[in-house]
Amino acid sequence: MISSTAQLRNAVIAAVAIVGIVFGWLALEIPKGILSSSGDEMLTAERSREMLVLGRSEVHFNLKPSFEKPPLQYWLTSFTLARLQNRTLAVRIWPWIYGILTAAALGRLALVSQPDRPWLVPLTVAILTSFPLFATETCRGMLDTGLAFFTTTTILFAQLARTNPRWWIGTAIACLLGCLQKIPVPFLIWLLILGARMTSPAERNQLKSRWLGFSILSCVVAMLIWPAFQMLRFQINYQHLFHQEVVDWLGPEHLGAQPYLEIPYRLIVSSACGIFILAAPFVIFFWKKGEFGRLPREISVACLGLIAIEILFNFRHVRYTEPIIPALCFLLAIVAERILSRRGLTRTGALAVLGVLLLAGFIQTKMQIDFRRQKDFTDEKLVAEQLGALQRPGLRIVLVKAVKVGSDLHFASFYLFHGNLRTPVEKYTVEEIRQSPPSAPLVGVCVTRDLPTVQAAYPTAKIEFRRGEFVVWSVDEARIGRVSKSLSKTAERI
Repeated sequence: MISSTAQLRNAVIAAVAIVGIVFGWLALEIPKGILSSSGDEMLTAERSREMLVLGRSEVHFNLKPSFEKPPLQYWLTSFTLARLQNRTLAVRIWPWIYGILTAAALGRLALVSQPDRPWLVPLTVAILTSFPLFATETCRGMLDTGLAFFTTTTILFAQLARTNPRWWIGTAIACLLGCLQKIPVPFLIWLLILGARMTSPAERNQLKSRWLGFSILSCVVAMLIWPAFQMLRFQINYQHLFHQEVVDWLGPEHLGAQPYLEIPYRLIVSSACGIFILAAPFVIFFWKKGEFGRLPREISVACLGLIAIEILFNFRHVRYTEPIIPALCFLLAIVAERILSRRGLTRTGALAVLGVLLLAGFIQTKMQIDFRRQKDFTDEKLVAEQLGALQRPGLRIVLVKAVKVGSDLHFASFYLFHGNLRTPVEKYTVEEIRQSPPSAPLVGVCVTRDLPTVQAAYPTAKIEFRRGEFVVWSVDEARIGRVSKSLSKTAERI
């Protein structure tokens, strides 16, 4: 008979081995390819680069103040951008680190909540690291994995505060950092957990603590510091803060255009175990009371509450559920561990199903990572670098793009980042170039299809560089003046 201490040691070793193997593999994947997988990743990269150019006291995009996201990950990424030669690795390393920390925090949560079930720890870590939505996001330079870490630590500290109220300070710090990372989802999860505990008389008495009141008050005040600093420094209306994120991108023409129930639908189809992930909180919440313990029930309430709020308020992209993906994996692990504790065919069948789901998750993660690297951006990266080589003070930089998405230019952030530009990029459609072309001197990029429109607007346009379907062209003010004088003399002779 193996002692409980030996079981705990073996379980922790197994969990560490899983994290080491999975994140070791992901460490080999993140430096590969050109940084370009999505607009959000390029925004992270470019906002961080501009901190190196303009300073870290505020967030900038296109060399202008940006109020849509808080600064924490941009601060971290600017640190590695200045020190790592591989810029793709410099941008993606922080989500990878956040992923490791999230797995560690979730393992600790499993151990704290179920100390008599040590094998719940590696099971929880295995389910988390095999879930594609979590694993693939740890390979992308985006903000959601960091938000998942701070949400998980919020839940962990709230659990530790059951026995020691001083841990509410840790909860407040996690919520503050989550707010500086992206949006205050950890604070919302904290409120949902407190709401769940208020329904129990015994739990309600534990909440009568000065540490809790002080933590909530200090957290709210601290979370208001960054927005207040932006408002006072730039004299902007509070409604303008995060306007693009909340109003534009979540409005009826973008994410809000998706049908309701998009989040549960995508959770189900995004992974082989997606339907089990979504079903786990319902099983725990509606199963007989006391079967799984207090913490799993309140986590179920918090997760279902957040999903309901996101559906109700137009947060209909599945990526907005990533902060609670670790918690959902923890709930699924609890249900799976209960089934595996039974003997006979039930355990054998559950082991087989679990093995297939984990294997399918890792395979799907690899496929999604490879899929994002399918398109080759080498030509466009060289064009962006050439654009950067041509930049000089007083020279406008223009991207000419079609109205409809198709064979066209990449994001403006792509050119800013890979071209290391020091001048804001101006975007014009083909129709805008025809009707009111910007004044020279300027340098621009377009695809070959749109070059005749550029040459019609600027007869003196000079082709500086071609690569594939992309063209770098320039218009010098002196050349325009000479052409205008020549045309005037011709008109006079006529």
